Amino acid sequence: MKYGVVIKEIGHIQSIPQNNSENSDEVLLGMNVKIIKKIKNNWYYIRTHYNYEGYINGEELLIDDSISKRWQKCKNVVAAQGFGDVLDIPKAEGHQIANFTRGAQLISTNVLCSKKKFVKVELPNGKFGWVRKEFLEELKTTYDVTDEDNLRESLVRSAFSYIGTQYRWGGKSPLGIDCSGLCSMAYMLNGIIIYRDAKIKEGFPIKRIPIDKMKKGDLLFFPGHVAMYLGNDKYIHASHNNDVVRVNSFNKNDEDYYEYLDGKLEMVGTIF
Repeated sequence: MKYGVVIKEIGHIQSIPQNNSENSDEVLLGMNVKIIKKIKNNWYYIRTHYNYEGYINGEELLIDDSISKRWQKCKNVVAAQGFGDVLDIPKAEGHQIANFTRGAQLISTNVLCSKKKFVKVELPNGKFGWVRKEFLEELKTTYDVTDEDNLRESLVRSAFSYIGTQYRWGGKSPLGIDCSGLCSMAYMLNGIIIYRDAKIKEGFPIKRIPIDKMKKGDLLFFPGHVAMYLGNDKYIHASHNNDVVRVNSFNKNDEDYYEYLDGKLEMVGTIF
């Protein structure tokens, strides 16, 4: 089985191997994938590092086992800013050599604790450039449920970083995101891999709990929809009916009460 790395700002995972087919997911710059099968016309059937499968055009990948394995081992920072540029020099006047969105995974060749404004990074295609230090965070690949309060707060902060983002079917970036993309990215930015779609699936850490036990950061599952609970009857979600990521409420007396989902909550999931 071969391996690859996403070399575009956003890679598009399609339901069938055609450019105009339904967009079922997105992978971001620097994410690793497994190549399950090569299809005609430079299409590949792939599996992401979070175990989601679909078709992607080979132009969006660098397919090389040794490079991919090194990248998987060495990448150490993630983009925290909604959008950003990789520049050819560590100055604002530099030329863009690449762009990224929140969630992109890169290799930092000098530490984030540096007092300098820019950090040198390596891109999957082997090029080097410079990114503003405040745009990057340490890439998290593990999490600690014993620090429950802080982790719940961090999950909510990550979800709120997408507030106002337009709804996009299959989207997973600040350019456009869907309901399960929002929740899965909020968790992924905290080192937690959950299932990409709006349901609880065996083999992933989300487990069902009684509805009356839900707490901040837990996931709310409706028919074909998922949201994150914020406490005080409120939740954040990406809804095609609302057009953007926004906060709504179960409470009929709140201004942000959302009648469409009233009475439709089917289950609650948590990692705690």
